[in-house]
Amino acid sequence: MRKTKIMVTIGPSSSNPEILDQLIAQGIDCARLNFSHGTLAEHGEVIANIRRLSKKHGRPVAILQDLGGIKLRLGRIKEPILLNPGDVISLVPESETQEPGSLPFPQPGAFRNIAPGHNIFIADGTVRLAVTAASPSRVTATVQSAGVVSSYKGVNLPGVPIDDPVLTEQDKIALKFGVEQGVDWVALSFVRTSDDILYAREHLNAAGSEALVMAKLERGEGVANIDAILPEVDGIMVARGDMGVEIPMERVPIVQKQLVAKSNEAGKVSVIATQMLWSMVVAPAPTRAEISDVTNAVLDGCDVIMLSDETAMGQHPLEAFHMADVTVKETETIYPFFSDLSTRDRTQAITSAAARLVRSLGAKPVVVTSTGRAAFELARYRPNSDILAFSHDSAVLQKLCMGWGIRPGGVISPQQDMAELVASVIRTGLEGGTIEETDVITIVHGFSPGVSGTTNSVQVLDMREYLDHAKEVQAAAAQS
Repeated sequence: MRKTKIMVTIGPSSSNPEILDQLIAQGIDCARLNFSHGTLAEHGEVIANIRRLSKKHGRPVAILQDLGGIKLRLGRIKEPILLNPGDVISLVPESETQEPGSLPFPQPGAFRNIAPGHNIFIADGTVRLAVTAASPSRVTATVQSAGVVSSYKGVNLPGVPIDDPVLTEQDKIALKFGVEQGVDWVALSFVRTSDDILYAREHLNAAGSEALVMAKLERGEGVANIDAILPEVDGIMVARGDMGVEIPMERVPIVQKQLVAKSNEAGKVSVIATQMLWSMVVAPAPTRAEISDVTNAVLDGCDVIMLSDETAMGQHPLEAFHMADVTVKETETIYPFFSDLSTRDRTQAITSAAARLVRSLGAKPVVVTSTGRAAFELARYRPNSDILAFSHDSAVLQKLCMGWGIRPGGVISPQQDMAELVASVIRTGLEGGTIEETDVITIVHGFSPGVSGTTNSVQVLDMREYLDHAKEVQAAAAQS
């Protein structure tokens, strides 16, 4: 099984049931829904289809709700405007303007912190403006690089603090919708500090969400504050598009490696995103450089690689997934398994011991988990065998689809007796084909099954010995 997971973005090219069916059949692990686009009704239809097709194929698929966040954009422009170097342009805090030489920028909160000397990037940095004067009602700038700007193009302000809350009013509406739909992960855009996460969690908790939280790192502030952000989240996304505008582009590959390493150390999921197979938006095959990018992301140790426009609006969504899939599998033939990481608590100590037993005994790792944490923690040690996860909650298994090397083993009934718990896991694994009668398995579980944070046990079982003993017990019981 492929260990590094693949997330695909669902959009016009992939939202119809026929394409979704093929993507799930081919093995996608997570579907990303970008709530910056589309209606709630459209997203609801896609979610229903994913859940239905997931059951059809008998394999869980995680759903990630990606909130738009405080993305800065231009307002409505009647016709595209060509800007040339040396042109003087003004940004005005309006949603639309007919004033010659002005661009509408309807986020007046950003005006408070813009000052002469700052740069403004438009359309992923293709147009750069140098600010020469600024006030709460107007920013004047000189065009540094030529380009065409049109309605609602993205705006980046490197080094300019944005004071707005991490969740917009539109995000809060989408968040409630996500709770109703039972999404598995929620991605927060433009995270700057740990306070952003705490603020978002307040709204998640109030809405009754049980989704795991992912911080998208797109601004320099988020990168600088990663050590404070990681303890508050379940995963991070290295969103290289906006990041490559917010920080110098040449730093992005190094920052990617640093963020993945920190995430692995913390036991959190890491996702590498943006332009992985970009040419396949229009071309039927990627460039060799893009294949190398996927390979390097896998060898960096990320949990997930993500396809964006390639599957959302590209002409070859199925081929793009296939290329990502075969590239990851080929890369993992030289993967450096078994990371030797430090431990900070009991769960990590138990999973560390389990990983070493798996390695020395050639055992198959099995985790019984009520929240998913023990499985994620075992995954950080990167064993070379699939990690089989069992839970009484099918929603937990869906969330675990984002974890490196984690394979859902099956849903088991809640058990308070340890022997019954193990028996239930083995019975379910044998019936589902995830455990075989010739396996040696290493089982991680807790002293209070179904209760989060109680992981304290690791057992090694030779299935032949276990099954022989079970038969002897049954025979003795029958005779008595």
